[in-house]
Amino acid sequence: MINLLEQAQQRLNASGGRMTIQRQLILETIQEMSGHPTAEEIYELVLARDDSLHLSTVYRTLRWLENEGLVTSRLFDDERRQERFDPALPSEHYHFLCQNCKTVIEFNNLLVNAIKAQFELHSGAYVEQGSVVLYGLCRECRQLLADDKTLALD
Repeated sequence: MINLLEQAQQRLNASGGRMTIQRQLILETIQEMSGHPTAEEIYELVLARDDSLHLSTVYRTLRWLENEGLVTSRLFDDERRQERFDPALPSEHYHFLCQNCKTVIEFNNLLVNAIKAQFELHSGAYVEQGSVVLYGLCRECRQLLADDKTLALD
């Protein structure tokens, strides 16, 4: 597993920065969380451990981590407040967003790699990274919807 805290400490040491308690709590929280949390979700968890934390500190820390390549941000909806963060993974992956419960499912797909390769071949461009987000209903929400329709017919 990626040790985000150690990587951030190395970057701070190299640039003459320092690891504050709040930065450390934010980094530990990101590392412990699963999924793709929003800045607000991270803030709420860290706030329970340090009530002097401000949301702006979380955003500044996330932007610094993003600039350092230690986290990536994704917009799954048009609203900026839905921006989600996760540790930068060594391999490219793609996302599915359930439009009902907002669950994010990561996936890898060789077909996406084939599309990128075909694009490069035909355009002469070089694709450094890509983003694919599929939208729909997850298995659980589909089942709930099916159950609701069955109940409505009874």
